Amino acid sequence: MTARLPLAAIGLLFAAACATPVATGRPDHVLETELRRLQALQQVFREQNTTPIEFDFPADGRVTVREVSLDGWPGSAYVRCRFHYQNRTDKPLVQAWVALDVLDAEGRVVSSQACNCIIPVPMAIARGSYYSDELRTPTYDAHLQPGWSWRIRCTAIREVDEEPLDPPAPERLRREYPPMQIKDRSWRPGDLPR
Repeated sequence: MTARLPLAAIGLLFAAACATPVATGRPDHVLETELRRLQALQQVFREQNTTPIEFDFPADGRVTVREVSLDGWPGSAYVRCRFHYQNRTDKPLVQAWVALDVLDAEGRVVSSQACNCIIPVPMAIARGSYYSDELRTPTYDAHLQPGWSWRIRCTAIREVDEEPLDPPAPERLRREYPPMQIKDRSWRPGDLPR
């Protein structure tokens, strides 16, 4: 019985030692702190930018932002924007440029990326037609400053009417051909050669 008492006491001391919280002595890494800060900024960005967001450019069309987010990792964050462009002008367009700008707290452009919206065949973007794409613009740590923002710009080139020749080209005369006469080559059962 005396041998059990030290074993029980040792077991209780061991259990008490295991239950006592001990600091690991490992401080947070600098990148972990920066990552938590970026995640907090991403949450604020999501709350402030609910989609869809429409940007109307009367002379150039409409850009609808379907999704916008602050992505990346500490030291390399960027604004990602999925959008579609719609020609809402009165004429067909040859092409349109949609740009995503990141602005600092004073409103200066920090970074900009643009997309050339063209149809891959030689035809214009007709009224009502859509073009979808995605832009990613680096923030260059502007997102760490309070008051930074982003914006969408759009510029379109209208299809121009054909330019008249100077001097004008003479009109071509149409040649008139006499009507063609086609022989009756139909076959009848009585027309067999003998």
